[in-house]
Amino acid sequence: MEPDRAEINARVVVYPPGADPEITEIAAADARSATAKFTRSVMGKVRELGGEVPEEAIREVVENLIHAEYRGVVVSVLDSGNVVRVSDRGPGIHNKERAVEFGFSGASQAVLGEIRGVGAGLGMARSAAEKAGGSLTVEDNIGGGTVATISIGDAPQTGPVEPAAARPEARKYPDGVPRMNISERQQKVLITVLECGEVGPSTVAERLEISVSTAYRDLSVLEEHGLVQAHESGKRLISPLGKDVVEAIVSAWVK
Repeated sequence: MEPDRAEINARVVVYPPGADPEITEIAAADARSATAKFTRSVMGKVRELGGEVPEEAIREVVENLIHAEYRGVVVSVLDSGNVVRVSDRGPGIHNKERAVEFGFSGASQAVLGEIRGVGAGLGMARSAAEKAGGSLTVEDNIGGGTVATISIGDAPQTGPVEPAAARPEARKYPDGVPRMNISERQQKVLITVLECGEVGPSTVAERLEISVSTAYRDLSVLEEHGLVQAHESGKRLISPLGKDVVEAIVSAWVK
């Protein structure tokens, strides 16, 4: 196998109560298959132990490993499946508070070619964990890299919990985030704007496989609703309201 086509590898270590650790080596051919295969394997272990860590949280944390180029990935399943710890030996995360902020994405164009997320990443993982009555912590790995830990219920915390004051202040809407009269395709366009940061019709058309004229019309509709804003370059940026609407859309996906 050529070096640039090397498999993506991970080690899954399960700690059954009162028994020796069980180690499984798994591999995938590329980033897309790695997310699916690694998530499926870890969820299988969680279910075997009767744990309640949500699949959505695991999937988002696993997908985020692409930023670490999958270096030294070890996934530990502990506390009867109620704690999943994902560690890597990548470059680490310099701004951990922003990394768990909903809508933040540090993905490069090369990464976006491999994974088509929504710019939510660890923020969505935290949302899924909290909806299940748990939490997500992100900390530095000893010797370099990152450790992301999903803990459910009364599972012990394995790292410093982010203080509530450190989180971005929640946006307040008396009757919830306003419902917008936009189509499903326009929702996808809005999510693409959040994901890419600054886009024009051609980028949206390419990402969603629609015509440039359709992308232009959809961006115009979103701008009329105040969900995107025109930049001096002529491209569109997500507005604060648009970001809240995307969060409401994506949160509805998390069961």
